[in-house]
Amino acid sequence: MMKQPLTVVDMFAGAGGESTGIYQAAECLGYSINLTAINHWERAIETHSANHPSAEHLCESIQQLDPIKVIPEGKVNLLWASPECTHHSIARGGRPRSDQSRPSAWLILKWLSELYIDRVIIENVPEFLSWGPLDSIGKPIQNQKGKTFRAFITSLRSLGYKVDWKILTAADYGDPTTRRRLFIQAVKGRKKITWPQITHIDGYSNLLGYQPWKPAKDIIDWSISGTSIFDRKRPLAAATLNRIAVGIEKYWKDYAKPFLAVLYGSNDVRSLDLPLPTVTTSGNHHALVEPFLFNIGHYSANDRTRSIYEPLSTVVTKAEHCLVEPLLVEYYGNGSVIPTSAPVPTVTTKDRFALMEGSFGKTKLDIRFRMLKPHELARAPGFPDDYQILGTVTEQTKQIGNAVPVNLAKALSKNTILERISQ
Repeated sequence: MMKQPLTVVDMFAGAGGESTGIYQAAECLGYSINLTAINHWERAIETHSANHPSAEHLCESIQQLDPIKVIPEGKVNLLWASPECTHHSIARGGRPRSDQSRPSAWLILKWLSELYIDRVIIENVPEFLSWGPLDSIGKPIQNQKGKTFRAFITSLRSLGYKVDWKILTAADYGDPTTRRRLFIQAVKGRKKITWPQITHIDGYSNLLGYQPWKPAKDIIDWSISGTSIFDRKRPLAAATLNRIAVGIEKYWKDYAKPFLAVLYGSNDVRSLDLPLPTVTTSGNHHALVEPFLFNIGHYSANDRTRSIYEPLSTVVTKAEHCLVEPLLVEYYGNGSVIPTSAPVPTVTTKDRFALMEGSFGKTKLDIRFRMLKPHELARAPGFPDDYQILGTVTEQTKQIGNAVPVNLAKALSKNTILERISQ
């Protein structure tokens, strides 16, 4: 028996991660999708059209559209909406939003009033839970936080919907980013609200059947080299250098202290409190200290730096993620780097050792620095490598930062389709 196509309206954000996840979920379960994609920004529509040419695309503001004209049949299986952050967002440093880049959540109610929509999924920042009145200077009134959010939920229920909400972390569903988002589900009739099971965890446990979080190192294009932090035409800002120093102290630990470099031999890194290994008469000498990532945006000090073995932090709408890659230049032989806490190895008749310190200067030690490129950032919310994100670098980054993570959207959509099958 042929399955009826699903009618989906996606008031999408950014590059269309939710649409991509919906399509992937439908394909897994053998469904086809009749998708109407709506966004007021021409560049976002161009990107969505390039990747999902079968969808109907409307480059319009939601407030200008008549739901009945968009969906003449009057029935929708799934409406997905990512309305604007109407009050505050941590990614903006706690400042009120002024750019009305996406439709207000209130506009969704018009569609729910005029169409029969089986299920609604609304995505927003976790701070949406505290949506409330603003004072005369645009700041939230502390004792009224959450008042408007509760009114919005009451409005959904008044239209005959069961409503539930949950904050989900994208890394728990296979996206290599720790982006956290609030999801509200509203369903009509006898339908159920279900939430996807976590598939990945921070801290691998095969016994429980989970997979480990996907690390940031998997999204990095290691063929692109950074620029030395020492010899730059325009020196890095003091705050940026300070964050690099914090990352060095956090991730390199003993490597950030003075150490002896053995210019030959094949010994492991060791403290200067230990004897130096036997040194041969030849050998290349290089060592790579683990790279790390940091964010130059509005994050707490504890979250600005992270290992490449952790998922990427939330990608926002401008370039803020940086890669710091330390490199010891190759000499000759295959020696090792030894911390100053270990004794000196056997000394030969030639100068084979060099003392290196973590100071800024023109030494053989280099630290390379660069911003992550759009194609790397796009992997964080789970976009496939062949996904085309159009526009300038700034426009691409904005689309990526606004996008819903693909694998998280797929997990939520799969639940929706499975629930339909069970009826």
